Amino acid sequence: MFPIAYLQVHRLNNMTSFIPVTEEIFDKVYDKMKAAFPLEERRNSFDEKNCLNDNKFKLFEIFDGEKEVGFIALWVFSEFIFIEHLAIDSDKRNGGYGSKALKLVKEKYNRTIILEAEAPETEQQIKRIRFYDRHGFKVNDFPYMQPSYHGGEGVPLKILSFPRLISQEEFDNFITLTRKHVYK
Repeated sequence: MFPIAYLQVHRLNNMTSFIPVTEEIFDKVYDKMKAAFPLEERRNSFDEKNCLNDNKFKLFEIFDGEKEVGFIALWVFSEFIFIEHLAIDSDKRNGGYGSKALKLVKEKYNRTIILEAEAPETEQQIKRIRFYDRHGFKVNDFPYMQPSYHGGEGVPLKILSFPRLISQEEFDNFITLTRKHVYK
């Protein structure tokens, strides 16, 4: 069972909305996650589904009216929001849905937002960094390895933050909290 607060529906401009993922629709959303993220950047299905029981974790389907367009997974901490995953369905990209999702997160949570992204080496990675840059995210210079979800080596990623660069103290807090809750 999910807490009542988790079941809230959030709307932006009466068009785009976040609908909480329940166990009944989890498999469909997890299939989208598998298509969007390589194995080393996501949990297995069992562990991801278990996160639904953590009150800090929010997994939403993104809707445009009645149309499913993607999903967002985030962790709500008192100090910051960590966007763990954001993906728009491949056939719906470039429709502004990622922008609307970020705007909704910014409006809903009045605190720093942190996310991870690959270093801008390939064309797709460069586009991703530019997308976040257009939305006010800053690329921090901290060396960072995303811990492995499955044991073994981590993944080298960049830390992005909104609305400003984070301090060393904030970065250290991010590491502490994500190691305790996200990458446990």
